[in-house]
Amino acid sequence: MKIKDISLKIAVVILAFCLWPAERLGAQTTYSATVNDENGQPLEFVTVSLRNLPDSSVVSGTVTDAAGQFSIERSSAGDYIQLSLIGYLPTELPLSFFTSHRTIALQPDRKMLEGALVTAILPKTEIKGDAVVTNIAGSVLEHTGNALDVLAKVPGMISRNGNLEVIGRGSPLFFINGRMVNDASDLRNLMSEDIKSVDVVSNPGAAYGGEVRAVVRIRTVRHQGDGFSFALTSQAKQHIYDNHDIEPSWSVLDLNYRRKGFDFIGKIVYWNQRGYQISDIYGGTYVKSDDKVKECLQEGTIDYRGHNGGFQYQGGFNWQINDNHSLGLKLEYSHNHIGESKMVFDTDVLVDGKTIDHLLSVNDARKPISNSWNGNLYYDGNIGKLNINFNADFVTSYAAGYSDVSEDSWETPVKIKTESEASTSMGAGKLVLTYPVWKGSLQLGTEETYVGAREVYSITKMEIPSSRGYITENNLAGFAQYSIQLPFGQIAAGVRYEHVNFNYINESDPSKSLGKIHNNWFPSVSFSTMAGPVGLALSYSGKTLRPRYNELSSEITYDNRFTYQTGDPTLENEIQRTLSLNANWTWLTLSASYERVDNAIYQRAFPYDDKGVAMIQFSNFKEPLRKLNFYINASPTIGVWSPRYTVGMEKQLFTTTVIDPRVESGKRTLELNRPMFLAQANNSFNFKHNWIIEFNYQYVSPFDQLIMRITKPIQNLDLAVSKSFLKDNSLNLRLSWNDILNSSVTYINTDYGNFIDIQSNNNYNPCILLRISYRFNTASSKYKGTGAGQDAKDRLAK
Repeated sequence: MKIKDISLKIAVVILAFCLWPAERLGAQTTYSATVNDENGQPLEFVTVSLRNLPDSSVVSGTVTDAAGQFSIERSSAGDYIQLSLIGYLPTELPLSFFTSHRTIALQPDRKMLEGALVTAILPKTEIKGDAVVTNIAGSVLEHTGNALDVLAKVPGMISRNGNLEVIGRGSPLFFINGRMVNDASDLRNLMSEDIKSVDVVSNPGAAYGGEVRAVVRIRTVRHQGDGFSFALTSQAKQHIYDNHDIEPSWSVLDLNYRRKGFDFIGKIVYWNQRGYQISDIYGGTYVKSDDKVKECLQEGTIDYRGHNGGFQYQGGFNWQINDNHSLGLKLEYSHNHIGESKMVFDTDVLVDGKTIDHLLSVNDARKPISNSWNGNLYYDGNIGKLNINFNADFVTSYAAGYSDVSEDSWETPVKIKTESEASTSMGAGKLVLTYPVWKGSLQLGTEETYVGAREVYSITKMEIPSSRGYITENNLAGFAQYSIQLPFGQIAAGVRYEHVNFNYINESDPSKSLGKIHNNWFPSVSFSTMAGPVGLALSYSGKTLRPRYNELSSEITYDNRFTYQTGDPTLENEIQRTLSLNANWTWLTLSASYERVDNAIYQRAFPYDDKGVAMIQFSNFKEPLRKLNFYINASPTIGVWSPRYTVGMEKQLFTTTVIDPRVESGKRTLELNRPMFLAQANNSFNFKHNWIIEFNYQYVSPFDQLIMRITKPIQNLDLAVSKSFLKDNSLNLRLSWNDILNSSVTYINTDYGNFIDIQSNNNYNPCILLRISYRFNTASSKYKGTGAGQDAKDRLAK
């Protein structure tokens, strides 16, 4: 209670200071407002200038941000404010206007829009504040496909193993018009023609959670008009190296009805996904007994086949009460109707080089029950100069499953049955206050998250205990950030405080219950400027990575007779400190960073007994991990050809000690410093009549990642053809052939000292994809909910 009381008092004092009239803080007066279009949607890049009468000379100027907001200061000169943006009528307002108004609506220039073709005049990519901003509308990326296709080609991002990553920072948190993306269908169903711009933030500030390492903000084109609209996108897939017929892999139907200030939204999602992986494996344990090292190894294959599918239903509304106030609600229900997998271990068992057994283990897993609810309630408004943004979120989920394991060997055949049950709940709230102070803007916020997770696991194998446990976690956070535009550049500095109370209750064995309290400060600072034609941004942040809830579980899961897996409730949080640099000049973009990670979380393997059984468990490294990365992207346009080439390097600096009974000392030092070199060549050819042909190639060299070593290069070559039809390009067809060379096999060598694991993993990625999308009278939703508790949502999802 003391921490909460102190935090509340500090917040009240700071807020009172912020609300104190600006005239009493100095001679200057700050004028602030939000600029919208005629439909009430924020306008970015509006030029705002303070001018004198009668000659209209400019005293000072600025531009609106992504939320359409600006602040401009008047010291002694200046009689009125002018706002201008291509495609809109210039607007001139007396200073007295701002005493009673905080919102400005620009009207479109109908003559310009009817008499001329408006093309993009802004740079395709530029440094803006904390982000690398790429304009999509009016660029060669406008007709690429959907948001996933666009993001894979945006400077600052790469596609690796089918996953989108921010260079050097891993998987980002996505936002669409300020709303957090909680399911991939949002990106799949957002067409490139509807995207205005993409911001890539490689070092997020204090306003984002302590675990958020990277952020991608997508802003859409604002469509006009009321009425009904919908968008339907569907994709079918044919795997080349299996015997399944072509089948739908996902379909999304977006519905929207807009009437004056109300926006009603709905969505139906269907997914049907199959996964494959065949692995060649060699590895096992080394145990010292009676001064002799016993080698217990397995050699053979693992064949995995997975199939899952389900439906998701979403509904909600947005109410634009007036120019200064809006609120909305969104509810979502997801249900899996298919959840099954089959894993076959076919291996020889070798002891000291001799084959003593052959193991054929078949694990059939089913998850017949899996569903979840989540919702978001938001309010966004202005009271005077104060902007208030509030979000409340909840998540509940339940899943139950079982598996049947059948093992045949030279010994007695074994049959094992497991059952699992898991339920989770989360509630979160986030309040952000923004107020102009001096020449900049001060942002204060608080975020509270509560999580409860229960799991029950039972197994018929007597050597492995059944388990029943419950986890609770309360996270109380507060943050402050101040940004200011100075003549030499923009500076932003902030700090975030998080108080986390974690409890693990082991109902099967209360002696193993534990509790933790974490108090962490996360500072951040950034500076951006223009050095002639070159945009520069330098930033520093402190972050953390808390263990996922399954990583904290003490439940032991059974893979086969020689492999068990478990978590560790005593895991510590990762601590991450990052310094990053971004630079941009016309069509060249550079990204570089240095990162230090303490308590890095990884999976380690070690002998569970002297019979060759290995335990795989989550753990923390004692030694610090350092990372360097450097990338450069070139995105020129040469006639119909639009190449987007990225080359770069990532290198970790890491040395650790492992237990190895094969050496005399019993310990051995590992140096894992091999860098990764990456080359990515995306080639787009834009022909007449909306034809687009793409050739995309990626090469990744062997490299070290934590304690794993990738021993062979990874390559990937894709081909795609797309075309838009109808006058408004509302119908789009895209045909692609992925992984033409079938060369994206991953070869991994992991050395734990007393356990080695050498394997090659082939996911059989080659496939033919056909995607069809149709948009009718599409009108982008005005929903402005940004969500709360995203860190906890991510940890629940793992």
